[in-house]
Amino acid sequence: MKLYRVLITAQTASFRYPNFISSNQLSIKAVPYTTIAGIVASATGDDKLINFRFSYIFRYLSSYVDLETIYKFEKKGNSVNNKNVVQDPTFRREILYDCYLTLYFEDEKIANAFKAPVFQLLLGRSGDLARVVEVKEIEVIKSNSLLLNGTVVPFNEFKSSGEIYAMPKYFDYSNLIREPKEVQPFLINDGLGKFLYEPKNIKEKFDIKNWKFKKFYNEISAEALFDEELNSSILMRNLC
Repeated sequence: MKLYRVLITAQTASFRYPNFISSNQLSIKAVPYTTIAGIVASATGDDKLINFRFSYIFRYLSSYVDLETIYKFEKKGNSVNNKNVVQDPTFRREILYDCYLTLYFEDEKIANAFKAPVFQLLLGRSGDLARVVEVKEIEVIKSNSLLLNGTVVPFNEFKSSGEIYAMPKYFDYSNLIREPKEVQPFLINDGLGKFLYEPKNIKEKFDIKNWKFKKFYNEISAEALFDEELNSSILMRNLC
């Protein structure tokens, strides 16, 4: 079977929990579906593109906590009044560091859009810049096992151990205020880990055989696909 693989790196990433309001902003430890939709929208320039199939594995080497303060400026016409600056309380934000994202698509046009994205690719905030290192057509084989580490899956379909949190699959931007769609419980499988040996090229950076997940190896019996080159499990799924 033929698929299209996109390899992405980012120095930092941060995925805020929906409806989580606190002075301590934790990050989801794998890429939510809404971020996948946002990455595809940035690459293609189409924020209404939700009817596509995908799979992914997200990994990161470490995390840290940053202190952030938001300053609000009053705007009058085309000028900004610096005298009426409102400072929000400083809060702590968890940042994932040294990140690797392997994406799989069935649609060739979507994959090729990552060769020259319309907008900057982000893994979370506006400062979490991502870089595409490879777009490639590959052959995959069928598999009877599926590795869930480094991904998010609907809990109703994969009742396995892990963190469970309710999140939308995507957002509807047709109105002024974006509307979350298909909110449901998801199983979050942490992508934290380390390289078994120092990678010397792209393949060694993305090869799952060169990676040890910190959390337990969460492999289940399920119909899936397998990328023999990067030893990656592939679960093709629909965004909507």
